[in-house]
Amino acid sequence: MLPRWWKRIGCGFQLLLIFSLLIGTYTAWWWIDSARTCETQDEYNLRGICLMRIQERAEQGDNAAQWTYGAYLETERREQEARVWQVRAMHGAQDGLDMRDEMIGYCDRKPGFEARTVESIMLRVVQTSPDAHLTLLQLYTYPGCGALDLDKASAQIPLLTQCAHLSIEHYLRTASEKHYRVPLATRAAIRSNISLCEKELADPPPMGTTVREFMPVRRQSLDALSRSLAALEP
Repeated sequence: MLPRWWKRIGCGFQLLLIFSLLIGTYTAWWWIDSARTCETQDEYNLRGICLMRIQERAEQGDNAAQWTYGAYLETERREQEARVWQVRAMHGAQDGLDMRDEMIGYCDRKPGFEARTVESIMLRVVQTSPDAHLTLLQLYTYPGCGALDLDKASAQIPLLTQCAHLSIEHYLRTASEKHYRVPLATRAAIRSNISLCEKELADPPPMGTTVREFMPVRRQSLDALSRSLAALEP
């Protein structure tokens, strides 16, 4: 049976209480769910407690959180705020994993990401994080950026500490388009990197510890790279 007070308050107030209870229940569930699903959220669906944590970590100087928070603001079309966090994250890079794809993708396209600035930060990072030479190779072969320089790209290949089959394939394709003659020393370095890729194919390294290419090495990719190398003029 319904309590007497419920009958006395009137139908309109009853509906208001029910509506308020539903809103309160949904709000509580939304906050709880936002905390429970933090591990599956990314910059495209950040919300609730997880968003608050990311923002707090970004404000405390966490580099990964700054990139993520900047990307989130960009999806919210708050580009000016996003750029502040992304530029801050770029300047705060300390190792290879701190150098995100945005540094190359935004190069000479977004304020603060001028080619000279991006290159200087990468050159600083590789002093203590040799795995970042992969990112430098990608920068020097990226067509939309003023840092494009195949001589500099060639110099990065012998310094690579990881398999770079996709980036080297792109380097060779760009060299062909620009009618650039790949130095003999660079060709030898490419063969050495293919050998490194063979080892990684047989025994894949743990993910997330060093700079890696976006796709794991595959046999067909290595075979294609070997053919591209063999096709170079003597």
